[in-house]
Amino acid sequence: MDIRGEDAYNFAREFFDDVVFSYEVPPGKLEKEELKKVKDVYGKVAIVLVNPQPSTVKEALRFKQNYLIYVESKDLRVVRYSIERGVDAIISPWVGRKDPGLDHVLARMMSRKNIALGFSLRHLLGVNSYERANMLKFMIKAWKLVEKYKVPRFITSSAKEKWEVRGPRDLASLGIALGMEIQQAKASLSTYPEIILKRLK
Repeated sequence: MDIRGEDAYNFAREFFDDVVFSYEVPPGKLEKEELKKVKDVYGKVAIVLVNPQPSTVKEALRFKQNYLIYVESKDLRVVRYSIERGVDAIISPWVGRKDPGLDHVLARMMSRKNIALGFSLRHLLGVNSYERANMLKFMIKAWKLVEKYKVPRFITSSAKEKWEVRGPRDLASLGIALGMEIQQAKASLSTYPEIILKRLK
């Protein structure tokens, strides 16, 4: 559901039937022609906004008919705005924070508006054991909210490099480590991503 590099994308296709290429938009460079080039190459494309301003989220939503819109931000103001405006997914809002980046109010809103929460593996790679333990703690808390309020979700690698790509078994193991039952982890790799993909024209 979220692969951000060409080599990573090609490698991920060995594991998954459907792979979404996530185009991470450079700051201030949301250009229609560039998006079209990416879509021509990869077909199924998500626009990923990393720590965007609300105005950038608003601008990106003009393309929602043909692209998925993901927001990755530690700013709760931006996360809330993105949910209110109806993006497709919020990715790892706990990164760079000292809490899950999600509360009961936001989880209810996401459930009501059918907005997914993406649990990304990439941020757990390349950090020390203390940072990893803290991040996992926040992810577990986020999962409890997702489960309680029936928020759509998916588990993804968010890989930028080939070595960051993980297969279904590894990603499911992450879900189980967060407290998911086996079937819940499998649904986070198949059922929910399939529902989200149906939004693409």
